[in-house]
Amino acid sequence: MSHSMNFTRVLKGILLLCAAALIGTLIFRPTGHIMAADHRDAPTVDGLPEGDITDVFTFLDPNDPTRVFLAMNVNPFAIPASSSTYRYSPDFLYEFKIDNTGDAVEDVVIQVMFAGTGVPQTVNVFGPTAPSSTGIQASKPMGTPTVTGLTGQTLTDSSGQIQLFAGQRDDPFVFDFSQFTNILNNNQDLFRAVGTSFRGRPTQTGANGLFSGVDSFAGFNLSTIAVEVPKSMLGPGFTCITGSGHCINVWATVSRPQVQVQGGSNSTLMVQFERMGQEGFNTVFGTTPAVKDQINATAPADDMKNWSSLVPDALTTTDNDGTGNTIANRAALLTNLGLTATPNGAALIIPANFNNTTKDLLRIALLPDVLRLNLDALPPNDLLIGQFGLQNGRRLGDDVIDIALQLLRSLTDVQFPPNSQIPGSGPLGSRAALNCTNYPSCQDRRVLVVLQGTDFIKPDSELANLAISANDATFNTTFPFLASPHAMP
Repeated sequence: MSHSMNFTRVLKGILLLCAAALIGTLIFRPTGHIMAADHRDAPTVDGLPEGDITDVFTFLDPNDPTRVFLAMNVNPFAIPASSSTYRYSPDFLYEFKIDNTGDAVEDVVIQVMFAGTGVPQTVNVFGPTAPSSTGIQASKPMGTPTVTGLTGQTLTDSSGQIQLFAGQRDDPFVFDFSQFTNILNNNQDLFRAVGTSFRGRPTQTGANGLFSGVDSFAGFNLSTIAVEVPKSMLGPGFTCITGSGHCINVWATVSRPQVQVQGGSNSTLMVQFERMGQEGFNTVFGTTPAVKDQINATAPADDMKNWSSLVPDALTTTDNDGTGNTIANRAALLTNLGLTATPNGAALIIPANFNNTTKDLLRIALLPDVLRLNLDALPPNDLLIGQFGLQNGRRLGDDVIDIALQLLRSLTDVQFPPNSQIPGSGPLGSRAALNCTNYPSCQDRRVLVVLQGTDFIKPDSELANLAISANDATFNTTFPFLASPHAMP
């Protein structure tokens, strides 16, 4: 293999870590609604909370790395006082899809369906098995389920190899959503105040030092579907893009009967209306409600063709506008503003000498929209930021917000005011850049969202540890790993 091809493969792995771009997990919708992670991310799923996937996780079981954990969460913003009202739809087909050949087409599926409308419900799992069809359509699973039982309990198959839990859990997503909203609404400028120039939350002193962020998802529950299987059941995997280890691609979908969608007569044919891989892709890049629904209704194999135009340019090592608009000069700008050290910001993850030669780096990183899991990266050393995706798979405690914010401020092209002598202040030309030509206010205030590289929910002393998300509840150390649900008051 040539040196240039080796470089491209490594680069694609390293910079997959800046996936979830622009703000990582949040964006304004043109209608004026605001969304977080993939909580209420598109018009169709807004009205179908039982099928609204908020997050997808996959990692090797830290207690037994021969096993793979997968989870999808639905029913966002579940209130503990009404816990008995949250259920799964008996009309929907919930699927984990696994590509073990690297073409973004599922080779293995785990299908989950529910029966009954009360709580608890009956849950039936089919697979892991080869799909009867691939893409956006599926047939309702028939025959004997692999695992069956009631929600709210940990269930196993007859051999004890497959575990399932479906029921209420604490929402593991962590973000200072209210301050983000304030920044976008021009009521605040940054997550934390910097002198008198930038409005933001004041610092507070906690048991472990300074902090200032507030977790907007603390106290909420959701409904999870968590499955664990031997990794041998998911296939050997394909060679990871760095050339080290064997990877699988993972995403989750929810489908409903065609008769509900098109008035057809074949109720066994299911049509996908929701999907999720990397956290926040649809939320960030779906430019209109219609596009968000279209992304949810398409398959990862078509992502590059369908959605590459939605992703902005990445900075490179070469000046693209005559003002020194490079990765190195962006790093210098952030440092000169005092935003790369506490108390005003987090340290740079992307070093000034990072070598990137393609403006399409974010497009390469983000598409197809799947989680990439290295089956050979063993816990506890399996975070592997930037080698196989935003991170390797997605663990419950990974601080995906800070990972995204710290990376995107270093890599996303921004157009700054003309003649300001700021890198990026040259002609827009063909650049696909965020608009901040009236800096420091910025028309696209997402530029201000990423400036500090953190939302400061964690104590300043822990900002560098991206394996800690500062969730409001303690994760369990055994399956199903998600924290127990907040109790009814």
